[in-house]
Amino acid sequence: MRRLRTLVDHPHEVNFFLFLGGFALVIGVIYWFVSHEAAGTVLLLGFAVATGAVGLRLAVDPAAARARRLARDQPAPDPGAGLEQVDPGGRGSGAEGTGGVDRPFLDEAGRLPTETFAPFAVGLGTAVASTGLIFGIAPVIVGVLPFLWGCWAWLTGARAELEATQADSDALEAESAALAASEDGRPVEATPGRAAGR
Repeated sequence: MRRLRTLVDHPHEVNFFLFLGGFALVIGVIYWFVSHEAAGTVLLLGFAVATGAVGLRLAVDPAAARARRLARDQPAPDPGAGLEQVDPGGRGSGAEGTGGVDRPFLDEAGRLPTETFAPFAVGLGTAVASTGLIFGIAPVIVGVLPFLWGCWAWLTGARAELEATQADSDALEAESAALAASEDGRPVEATPGRAAGR
């Protein structure tokens, strides 16, 4: 007996677009009854239709459903697998559960960046400073402070993430080289970090 598909059965991308469509529809209806303003209501309802259409297209796409079914039937990947099973693009063999389907919100490769207010500070500083075109130099001076702090924090965080990613990559390569050398019966060589320290 076939079970009825629910939202839980769909990937997160489908649920995201369907939720946006429903949310925009509710907000559009509320906006019409509160303001009776046609332009904003049409824009909100158009947004609801567009995102809902994308969500429905992703939900009923036969190729995506077939790929999800194949991915579900595959055995779980071995957590101790080597580098050859890592798929940075998320589009390869499907061992990660994507089934070869491009999933823009599920990039399983690499390190996630840490939380930061830097983009908000850059945007706020830019917005406040741009009002200086109307109100004079005072908003520019006020807007420069969060803008400069945001740029500094953003670039510092990006550099730290890049260094951490590079360190993770080096450690993984050294570990896989040591594993390959120990399987071949050769003596294990020093890792790149130890060799640089000599």
